[in-house]
Amino acid sequence: MFGSVMTGGTAVALAAALLSPGTAVEERPPPGSVAVELRTVNGSGCGVRTSLAVAPDYSGFITSYESSPARVGVGSRPGEARRICQLALDVQFPRGFTYAITGTEHTGYARLAKGATGQLTVRHYVQAVPSWPTRTHRFTGPYDDVWETADFDDVGTAEYAPCGERRLLTLSTELRVDAGTSDPATTTSELGLNDTGSDTVARYRLAWKRCPAV
Repeated sequence: MFGSVMTGGTAVALAAALLSPGTAVEERPPPGSVAVELRTVNGSGCGVRTSLAVAPDYSGFITSYESSPARVGVGSRPGEARRICQLALDVQFPRGFTYAITGTEHTGYARLAKGATGQLTVRHYVQAVPSWPTRTHRFTGPYDDVWETADFDDVGTAEYAPCGERRLLTLSTELRVDAGTSDPATTTSELGLNDTGSDTVARYRLAWKRCPAV
């Protein structure tokens, strides 16, 4: 499934509205009843310095981590054409509720030579329930700009975690670069999640609902 990609000033102008609350009425768990803990960090695309913050009203959360770009061509090393980061989260919430991720937002940059391509793939899924959506964003060289992606699902049709069970939530972010018809002996192509020198920040919107009475 493909989402939207915005570049440069458009991304900056719309960033504040990307994760605004939806119009659907939903019942959220009571205050003080939800916690999200980071359990594991894996992959060549993220380092050990990883953190997360949950919105006070449980409408979403933000992850922050040090990331490495995907790169091919001059100055690159074997294996750098693909970078993946997987975060496993323990979402703790009251019995009788369940949740879904209904929105994601990522920012980054691309410096692609003519003929090269880049790809961002974003997935999130609950343990043993791998059918949750995959989002793919593609970039084609020549490309030298920052970008922002935003993907949203309708609250009524979103994939919710199984009721009555507590399973780990996995967030997967993958970057790929392909030299294509560019010359990797004379050019460098790169796709990354941050271009400011600070940690990568990704935003996730949460939707809640009550489980059916048993």
